[in-house]
Amino acid sequence: MKVSVVLTVLNEGPGMAELLDALLAQTTPPDEIVVVDGGSRDDTLNLLTAYAAKEPRLKIHIEPGVNIARGRNLAIARAQGEIIAVTDGGCNPETTWLEALVAPFHDDPAVGAVGGRFIPITHGRFEHYSGLMSVPDLGGESQRGMFYGRSSAFRKRLWERVGGYPEWLYTAEDTLFAIGAGRLTDYKIVYAPDSLLHWRPRPTLRKMAKMFYLYGRGNGRIQHGDLRGCVYWLRYYLALALTLALALVQPWLVVISAAVGWHLYRTIVKPNLQSVATTDGQSPDRMIYVPVIALVRNLATNLGFLRGWIEHKRGGGFKERLEDYLKGSRA
Repeated sequence: MKVSVVLTVLNEGPGMAELLDALLAQTTPPDEIVVVDGGSRDDTLNLLTAYAAKEPRLKIHIEPGVNIARGRNLAIARAQGEIIAVTDGGCNPETTWLEALVAPFHDDPAVGAVGGRFIPITHGRFEHYSGLMSVPDLGGESQRGMFYGRSSAFRKRLWERVGGYPEWLYTAEDTLFAIGAGRLTDYKIVYAPDSLLHWRPRPTLRKMAKMFYLYGRGNGRIQHGDLRGCVYWLRYYLALALTLALALVQPWLVVISAAVGWHLYRTIVKPNLQSVATTDGQSPDRMIYVPVIALVRNLATNLGFLRGWIEHKRGGGFKERLEDYLKGSRA
């Protein structure tokens, strides 16, 4: 089976060379690497052109303004491989990444898609803890059957039957694509824990919050989640903000603020502290970074989900597009 690696890039700079070197050094070499550039204005295109002059397997397509879903669909449509492996700019796969990612297809013809394992690359303590808390555990029960765009592989026939990535979504496009793939009962989705890909988390609290807000908004637009859970968390943040503000004139409300804060700590912060401790030991600074990251991530995700849910219900065509898209996933 021929294997095509596809990726979308935009203004990747020096990281583009690192990614291409890693792909060309794979123990199982790809038959081709198809790159869609969304209109880079830095040296990304010059670097790609220089690599393509020496490497005939590298194929470049320039499509200014495309989003990730559109870029991936264009790359996959032009790919020749029966197996499509997907990654993105800003990633760095280990040399055995592709070998481990495509092995399940050879072992079992019923396998339709495979998810790889993410390893965070971090610079500084904030990124370190953000990475530990942000990488999905595809081997866990809550993530079973999922695979995400920056480290995944699937049969091109599966992509055709699902209807490609949903180009009307800015975020959560890979989540909906995986949901569509999961509706195909004649294919299995498996996890390849030895397929390792390094990925750098957002470097600041603001950028991390924006990322999770957009993730939540995308999931709200496709109704991937429960509004009751979203409202459950947001009411506690609202109660905390109101009681703290009103405590300026009614000091006794501090007691209620403390009770709400304790509940948020016990249900959100504490589990993350325990999870970090199992992988990172008992570093003292975790008591500073983990609570802030956990609470901001939770708040941003739920605010985004609420907005996306409202958009789905009240307009924008998301409900109709979602229904049409899922109809294309024929069991």
